Amino acid sequence: MTVGAAELLRSEFRKAFSLRTWWALGLPPIVIGLLSGAIYGAIASSDVLAGVTDADVLAVTLTAAVTVGAVVLFAAVFGAVHVAGDLRHGSWATSLIAVPRRGRVVSAQLTVSAAVGALYALLSVTAALFSLTVVGGDAVAVSGSLVAGLLPAAVVAGVLWSALGCGLGLLTGSPTWSAVALVAWLPLGESVVAVVASGLGADAAVRLLPGLATVGMVTLGRGPTDLLLPFGAAIVCLLLWASGMAGAGWWRAVTRDVE
Repeated sequence: MTVGAAELLRSEFRKAFSLRTWWALGLPPIVIGLLSGAIYGAIASSDVLAGVTDADVLAVTLTAAVTVGAVVLFAAVFGAVHVAGDLRHGSWATSLIAVPRRGRVVSAQLTVSAAVGALYALLSVTAALFSLTVVGGDAVAVSGSLVAGLLPAAVVAGVLWSALGCGLGLLTGSPTWSAVALVAWLPLGESVVAVVASGLGADAAVRLLPGLATVGMVTLGRGPTDLLLPFGAAIVCLLLWASGMAGAGWWRAVTRDVE
């Protein structure tokens, strides 16, 4: 007997939140957010940024960039481990017995991963802003309009990177190799590619890399325009990366032999 979409979604949520993976991967970006907020709050309240125009906005922007960088990494790893773990441990085949349509199963996995990515972003950025205002004191004025732009951008980044991670996990079928690829790409791999591409004169292409597109989003267009895409273009670029990877993973899932 097959189950409906609502039952399938509830099953995926129970599967995800019954394991330690979701909170074990969620703690590091929250801690990083707290630490980055404290560090940049201390810098903003010291004489280091004396004379710098909009020093408080700069502190918020840097805090957000560091925090969301951690969020997207761990959201992507969660998405990859969540779906690839199903393939590795046979849960995928069990799900297909109840729901013989593979596309519905993938949709449910993407939805759960997106929810976790959004949760990571909300908690981590909130923790970072709290730490920033506590440590920075009067030197940091976090305006409501800035938060209103920053939080949605962070949530979108978390959702899109979780989808990208899901796609990678479906492509490889290995939670280990998917996680290794993501951990290698974001902190180091993309930087190497950016340096090589810049050396070849392809500076315009460098701005299209997913990590830099994410920075363009969360800085809300306040970053250097020669290195980052404008805010709207950055969203579109990251959406294309996430859609492409998720679509490739979707195709691999519907054509994969079930073991």
